[in-house]
Amino acid sequence: MSIFDETPKGWNKQLATVFRCPICSEQMHLKISTSKSLICLKGHCFDISKHGYVNLLPHASKTKYDKQLFTSRQILSNNGLFDPLIQQLRSIIIKEAPSPNGFIKMLDAGCGEGSHLSHLHRELSTTGDQNVLGVGIDISKEGIYIASKDYPQLLWCVGDIADCPFQSKQFDVILNILSPSNYSEFQRLLIDQGMVIKVIPNSGYLKELRQLYFARTDKQTYTNNKTLKLFRDKLDLVAVQDLQYTRILDQVLIHHLVNMTPLSWSADETTRQKALAINSLEITIDLRILTGKKKNK
Repeated sequence: MSIFDETPKGWNKQLATVFRCPICSEQMHLKISTSKSLICLKGHCFDISKHGYVNLLPHASKTKYDKQLFTSRQILSNNGLFDPLIQQLRSIIIKEAPSPNGFIKMLDAGCGEGSHLSHLHRELSTTGDQNVLGVGIDISKEGIYIASKDYPQLLWCVGDIADCPFQSKQFDVILNILSPSNYSEFQRLLIDQGMVIKVIPNSGYLKELRQLYFARTDKQTYTNNKTLKLFRDKLDLVAVQDLQYTRILDQVLIHHLVNMTPLSWSADETTRQKALAINSLEITIDLRILTGKKKNK
């Protein structure tokens, strides 16, 4: 029997206790009368949408990450662009992640439209050895809407990772894939033996597009030294793994790549149109996977 066996999609009373109120930080639970809302001990109530996500962002937030970007990322993901990354993350989690009672609680912080978490959850679930709860949070309502509609077996919420609407010590694994971090919140949310897996770009990530957009400028090259140093400062660095591969994209997928990457925000329109006109492009995926645990106090 699935742990997701009650309505609305993905929710049951036990899983709802992962959350805390974004207004007063009190424990939350499913509203008994309808089971379609989260309500805290002080009465703050948040409706669960018909697609199964809950908006726990107290105030509306503007973001440049729009529906087009998330739709394009999902299409690229479904066409296998990030499959080697998902397999690498699966191997790390199977080998290293704590799993109390054979059950892993996994948070994707900055999950976007949810494809990374969904694909990883599927891969982990096929092993049959563990039950996996997947929870995704993103500040973009557009991304979470797509995630909840297309991946209803997981829990999704709109929220701010700088002030996460979750109880402390709830998660065994926190994923942070090509997304900003908040390490103080990550440490609060992790169980004592939990792990953070952060994926950051290496210098070769999308280098073909960077070359096209920013040739002969200081943006043509990229270094992740500051990001790596911050991770080391905030967490005990357990492992560093590099992953590099290439994929050939046709013109349709190139369009989605241009739409997906924030690199396009800094490119002028002429250069952007030049990229969109390319019929075929071999693109480099060059990533560094950082695994960390709480610092010993």
